[in-house]
Amino acid sequence: MSVKQESSIKLQPLRPRVFEGWILPLRMPVHLPNSESDSIGNFNRLSASQVNAWKACPRLWFYEKVRRLVMPQIPILFVGRAVEEAICQTLKESPCLVMASAPSDVYAPTPLDDEGRPNREHEGSWPAEQLLTLPEKHWPQNKDELLVWATTRVRTHLKASLENMKIEWSKHDRKAGRWEDVDVERCQMMATNGILMHINEVENCLTSVSKKILEEWRNGARTQWPAPDGRGFQLDQHPLSQDGDVTWIEAWEISRPWFVDPDAKPFSMNAVHPEHWFQGEYDLVYSWDGSIRIIDIKASLGNNDRSGDYVKQLRMYAFLWWHTHEKQQEVDGLEIWYLAANSQKMIEKPTIEEMDEMGSELKELWSQLREVTPDIEQCPPKPAPMRSFEPGGVPSDKPAKQTRCERCDWSIICPNGTGHDEHPHGGTYQLPGSYAEIEGDPIDELEDRHDIIGHVHTLIHSQSGRAPRITITQSNNAFADVQVKAMIHSDGTPTVPEGLEKGDLVRVEKAIFQLNYKGAIVLKIDPFARIVKLDSDEKVTMSLLKPRARWNIMGTVVYRTEKRGESARGEWCRRGLMILDNTGAIKVEGWQADWGPQYDMLELGDTVIITNVGMNGWAALTTGEIYRASRLHIVADN
Repeated sequence: MSVKQESSIKLQPLRPRVFEGWILPLRMPVHLPNSESDSIGNFNRLSASQVNAWKACPRLWFYEKVRRLVMPQIPILFVGRAVEEAICQTLKESPCLVMASAPSDVYAPTPLDDEGRPNREHEGSWPAEQLLTLPEKHWPQNKDELLVWATTRVRTHLKASLENMKIEWSKHDRKAGRWEDVDVERCQMMATNGILMHINEVENCLTSVSKKILEEWRNGARTQWPAPDGRGFQLDQHPLSQDGDVTWIEAWEISRPWFVDPDAKPFSMNAVHPEHWFQGEYDLVYSWDGSIRIIDIKASLGNNDRSGDYVKQLRMYAFLWWHTHEKQQEVDGLEIWYLAANSQKMIEKPTIEEMDEMGSELKELWSQLREVTPDIEQCPPKPAPMRSFEPGGVPSDKPAKQTRCERCDWSIICPNGTGHDEHPHGGTYQLPGSYAEIEGDPIDELEDRHDIIGHVHTLIHSQSGRAPRITITQSNNAFADVQVKAMIHSDGTPTVPEGLEKGDLVRVEKAIFQLNYKGAIVLKIDPFARIVKLDSDEKVTMSLLKPRARWNIMGTVVYRTEKRGESARGEWCRRGLMILDNTGAIKVEGWQADWGPQYDMLELGDTVIITNVGMNGWAALTTGEIYRASRLHIVADN
C-alpha cells in the first residue's frame, strides 16, 4: 500500500509544558487535577450527565445528586458496559500476539499505580511484552482475515464481560428485572458492529496514513497517554514495525484509538477542567491521521429521548478538550456510534464562540448546583418536553409515547407524580400499644463521625500487609476497637501513622462511631478518617462514652433494597429502606431477621419510624444500620 507524503501532526513525545500546575502536551485525553490548587475535589465537579439531568428536570437532579437516590439497576445498564468493555479489550490486543481462539485473559493485568492508573514508574515487563510474537503465517493479511480475528476476539471478551456484569448486577441492592431476559445474540451483534466501525478506521489508515507518521510510529513514538496496547509509556522502536509500505498489522496498531484501559480503576482517567469545576471521561479518541475525533459508544438503537442528551454531552466534551489543551487545540469531529442501529451519527462541533458561551453557562450552573448545594425549593419539578428520535439518533416529529413524569423513577415522591413535598421532620410520636413517646431525629441532625483522643492499648501488626488491630483506651477505663477498613486516606496519605506504638497518645479523626451487637464501642476508619499521633500533654476533649450511638429515623419510604449471598454459615439476606424526610435521605439496612414483620407489610410512600438505628457508611455516603434491638413501625399509609 502507498502512503501519503504530507504530515499533519507530530507524534514524537513532546516536551511537557507547564500551565498552572498542569502538564499539557498535545493529544492528551487524560487531564488530572492539580492537587495543590484543587479546592473543589472529586465529589463537587460538574459533569455532562448532571447538566443533562438538570435540564431534563431540576427536581430529578435534586433527587439523584443531592438526596442520592439510586434508580433501579436493570440489566440493560450493565449490558451496555459489557459491550463497550468487550470492544475495548479487543482494541487493546494485537493480532500479532493473540490467536483468535485464545482465552479472554491472555493479556496479564496492566500494572497500575496507587491511584489505579497505568503505572509510569513500572520497571518490569508489560502484558504485551510477556507474549511471544506469533509466526507471520498466523497474521491477518487482509481486511477479511483481520475482521474474522477481531470479531472472534470481541465475542470471546463479550462472554467474559457479560458474566462479570451479571455478577455485579446480582450483587447490587437495587437490581431490578431478570438477567435471563438479556439477549446475548443482540449483544454480539452490537459488539460486532462496533468492531466493524473500527475496522473501517484501520482500512482508512492503511490507505492514507502519512509517511512521516508511519516512520515515527515505527521508531517508537508515544504520546503522553498512549492508546492502551499492553505496552509501557516509552518504546525505543515499536516491536511490530515492518519495512516498506504500511501493513494491515501496522494499520491496526497505528489507528488504535485512546480509551480508558479496562484494567484501570473506575473514574481514574478523567479529563478535568483546569479550574477543576467540570470533568468528563471519553469513550474513544481517534487521532491517527492528525485530527482529533471523540466517539461516544452507545449500545442502543438511539430512538429515545436520551439521544438528545448524547449530542449535548459530546459538545461539552469538545469544550472540555479545548480548555484542557490551553485553548490551542480543538476537536475535529464528534460522533455517536449507535451499535444496535449500526449507525454512526456525526455531530456538529461547537465554534470557539459557542464554546466560550458554553463555558460561561456551565460555570454559572456549577456555582448554582455544586459550589453551594441548593435546597429543594430551588429545584422545582419542571420537566422538559420529551424528544422523539428514529433509530440512529435521527430527530423525529412523532409525539413521544410517554411524558417525562410518567417514566420518572421518583413519581411516588414528586408533586408532579403521586407524591408531595411534605415529609416528616423529626418530632415526638406515640406508637400504638406503647406508653412511651418516641423522639424522631431529623436526618440532617444525625451524627456519624467523631474525633476521639485516647492511648493505644493494643496494637497487633499483620504479617501479610493487612490493617493492624488496634484498641484505644481513656482514663475512665473506656475502650474502643479501632477497625481500620482503609489504609489510604482520600487525600493520599496513610490512615495509620508510621511508627505507631502501644501507649502512644492518638486522635482518631472523623471516625464512624458505632456500637456492635455486643454493645462494644467501635471506631471505623474509612477513607475520610485517620489516626494522628499526639504529644503526651494533649488533653482528651471527648469521652468515648459521650457520642450518641443509636437514633430514631422517621420518614417516607422511597424504595426497598435487598442483597443476597452465601457464606460458610449458609445463605444470608440483607434488606434496606431508603428513607426521605424534609431534611435529607438515608438508606437504613440490616439483616433480614432484624427487620421484623412490618417490613413485608409496608408499601412505597408509607411513613415509617425506625428506632435504635446505628450509624455506618463509607466516605461521603452515610447509612443507617439496624440491629436486634431496632424496631420498624408503620406510622401512616401512603
